[in-house]
Amino acid sequence: MSEPVTEQGPAEDGGDKVVIYWEREYSTAFAPERLKLDFNPHRPMLNNMTLDEQRALAASGYKVLPDDCGPVRTVGSYGWLIRCPADVKLRRTAEGVRWQSPPIQPEERLLGYKSFSGTYVDLILNSGYPKLCCGIRFYYPKHVGLMMKDIPNHFYHYPERTYAIWEGIKTQEYKRTPNQYEWLPDYEAFTANFLLQLHKPTTIRRGDPIGLVLPVMLPKQFSLEEIKRP
Repeated sequence: MSEPVTEQGPAEDGGDKVVIYWEREYSTAFAPERLKLDFNPHRPMLNNMTLDEQRALAASGYKVLPDDCGPVRTVGSYGWLIRCPADVKLRRTAEGVRWQSPPIQPEERLLGYKSFSGTYVDLILNSGYPKLCCGIRFYYPKHVGLMMKDIPNHFYHYPERTYAIWEGIKTQEYKRTPNQYEWLPDYEAFTANFLLQLHKPTTIRRGDPIGLVLPVMLPKQFSLEEIKRP
């Protein structure tokens, strides 16, 4: 297998970059994509205004929305979005979680992997928590971790969503997925399967956004020190 093409960042970005690779486990999987949540681009950006201009805007009756906040806008474009590869239905019953999910066909398994149930939905060790198999495998350097997160502020962007994502960080301590590429000697692999917390009976359509994968530095690379005043 030849080395894949890496994602290109803006030209002004400098310094060494951490390269993360991905590939499809199933042909039905969607490529990870940069998160891009919709905001209100026609609204004035307060951080570009002088204090007098902000006062005049406030006097005119302008009301600030959460997405006027710089950090809220930043998190709306941070991370790689993972989409559902198939139509699935899930619900809780007195006997446990039940689901309807198409089988993963042999011709769809590009890497030979399939879930325990053979469908796009599993349960983790009879725990009652469904796992959605999204068919994407990541390869990441050992000095970083990959965080799996819910879509930020989904109560605003997806207010009708009937489930949440169990968030976690994949590190090299859990070597469940094989790295089969000799040209990636210092990389670990993991499959982007998301654990779901169901609030109500849930239908997820093929292509629906599920959650995010984003790189994080591991705690052992940080130290926390207090600044003490003399």
